[in-house]
Amino acid sequence: MLTDETIRRIFDEEKNSQGLTKLPEDFFEQVKAYLENKSKVAKIEPDRWALDSVKRRLRTIFQARERKILNSAPGFIDSGVLPENMTPEETKFFETVVERIKEFHREREEKFEEGEENLVLVTILEDVEKFVGINMKNYGPFKKGDLTTVPEPNADLLIKKGLAEKTEMKG
Repeated sequence: MLTDETIRRIFDEEKNSQGLTKLPEDFFEQVKAYLENKSKVAKIEPDRWALDSVKRRLRTIFQARERKILNSAPGFIDSGVLPENMTPEETKFFETVVERIKEFHREREEKFEEGEENLVLVTILEDVEKFVGINMKNYGPFKKGDLTTVPEPNADLLIKKGLAEKTEMKG
């Protein structure tokens, strides 16, 4: 059963620890029952301040735990190490966050790969020093007359500067 003292202790531990503090598995159900009971008492005894104070503490606990869970998700993707002391509800939340991050990574990779497919064949008109392309790969150095493929945005820039011209493949 949850008490004011237990909430204060959890509040202090959560605030002062880097990781998630250990909570009972049914913590959220206990919070619900505790708040329902406190609300009934507050109707009888006008101690609204105490109820508001407890709600603020609980909100701070929830926010701190959410922040810790969100911050641990990228590390889990890299290492596979689950954060300790999550409740079942938090585990479900964590799994949703991890899946969304993985989905974002997949989408980003697909866009990156799509960008690489748009290569343009150019003939180099002037010597060109080594440079970093739009896809973060190094290109060059090139000599006058070289044929090469570069990402379309880089080809456009080389053409605009008069360093290359677009070359069509015949065949």
